Amino acid sequence: MAQYGGYDNQGGYGQANPYTQGNPYDQRQNTNPYAQQQTSQPTYGGQQNGTYAGGNDMEMGAVNGSGRDANAILNETTDIDRGIDTIEQNLQRLRFLQQRAIDDPDASQNTQTNRELDALNSETMTLYRAFGERIRKIKSQPASGDPRNKAQLGKVDRKLKAAIQEYQQVDRDFRRNLGAQLERQYRIVNPNATEQEVRTAVEDTSNNQIFEQALLSSNRRGQSQSVLRAVQGRHEAIQKIEQQMVELAQLFQQLDEYVVQQEAPLEEIDQRGEVIQENVHKGNDQLDEANKQARSRNRKKWWCLLISILIVIVVVIIVVIVVKVVNK
Repeated sequence: MAQYGGYDNQGGYGQANPYTQGNPYDQRQNTNPYAQQQTSQPTYGGQQNGTYAGGNDMEMGAVNGSGRDANAILNETTDIDRGIDTIEQNLQRLRFLQQRAIDDPDASQNTQTNRELDALNSETMTLYRAFGERIRKIKSQPASGDPRNKAQLGKVDRKLKAAIQEYQQVDRDFRRNLGAQLERQYRIVNPNATEQEVRTAVEDTSNNQIFEQALLSSNRRGQSQSVLRAVQGRHEAIQKIEQQMVELAQLFQQLDEYVVQQEAPLEEIDQRGEVIQENVHKGNDQLDEANKQARSRNRKKWWCLLISILIVIVVVIIVVIVVKVVNK
């Protein structure tokens, strides 16, 4: 993600803040395999070591059917579950950084807080994309429908969706707080502004003309440049939040769309299964009927043979009697 509005680490909480010294989140690169900072493109599976967020190649091979590990899907979903825990930790850290950014009077682009916020947003979005892709890959496998796999897959799918919704809420809160700050700044330069004027100025993030016009007519021109820089920074932050919320909504939708896309093939498979089952039943019925007919034919053959034997016996008896009579 691009930089957020610009804030340093001076404002807000002071030296007693537990995040400023010994913060476990600041050690993510050394302790957490999911939260590796990217040195290249932050795309799906962009972790440098090819594991965790991007998926273990060997394990994914087993999931895709090239391996023989019967527990491959369970192992993969367990790994994703742990990765989502990392996302949730990142969201807690994001809330802290966002609050520090709100409290920071310096809205320049290059502050430490802004860089941390930018890096953590980028990292977290990369994790979302990667885990979403891994879940979709698992869903595409026939074995994902097995009862023992289906329950665990459903769990991590719901957990990732909940994490996406939580991130959206984090961004909404930040957006609202930035908007409230912009309202206060606009009222400083234009105390007589109406509610509609204030709302228009805050919502117009595409440019700063409304603020500039208010500053030109204000008697606080000595503050104009600093206020304008702060407004520009906050407007840029709001724009980045809006872009990020759009991407989060798309990720959430993609998870649902994949399930919908799979429903048609699954329904077709079910229908084929029903047809096959019906044909099997018909085949069994026909086989039973054929067996009955075969047994009936066999009985008739035996009766014919018995009758033939009886006829032969009768003929022999008649011949014997005739011969005896003639000889007398």
